[in-house]
Amino acid sequence: MRVQKVNEHTIRIFISLTELTDRDITMADLFQRSAKTEQLFWELIAQAREEVEFNLDQPFWIQATVASNDEFVITIMKQEEQFEGSNKEKVARKSTKGRVTELVYVFADFEDVLAAVGRLPEFNQLRSGLFLFEKEYYLVLNRMGSGKKRLLAEAILDEYGEIVATTGVFLSEHGKAIISVKAVQTLNASFKDPS
Repeated sequence: MRVQKVNEHTIRIFISLTELTDRDITMADLFQRSAKTEQLFWELIAQAREEVEFNLDQPFWIQATVASNDEFVITIMKQEEQFEGSNKEKVARKSTKGRVTELVYVFADFEDVLAAVGRLPEFNQLRSGLFLFEKEYYLVLNRMGSGKKRLLAEAILDEYGEIVATTGVFLSEHGKAIISVKAVQTLNASFKDPS
């Protein structure tokens, strides 16, 4: 495992398939939340704290991507909205380009997906897809922007589902696409209560 500090708020951890296999973790495990992957995650954080002095003391985003045939990259970014003070607010706004733009949530059943998307605020640029993978529903969201509307959307999604460290690319390759584009809009148009 290699730890690379990108900046004060972001690290990348490179881990090989062999290292995952040694820990009895499959590729599918890595993209779902389980006791094994949580234990691995906190081991990685402990290693990052020692090697590059990265302390995870605030909310964060995590994203796992395939770097090569034998290696994964786990990117961990602290949520910059937590900073205080006007100078830091300016820095947070400037750095939105480097922010994780894709969020993926997993839901136990279709009703939870419907309940969550039915309560989401409207986003003009929103891109979304719905996938089925190992009997669970995955909602992929892009272009939610930042600010209060996004935070509200995340709170709603957290209520019904769980954020996971997977990507739309992984789901489109290994899962079944239920609605590949405009999933939120399509679900709301099809299942919205007429009252």
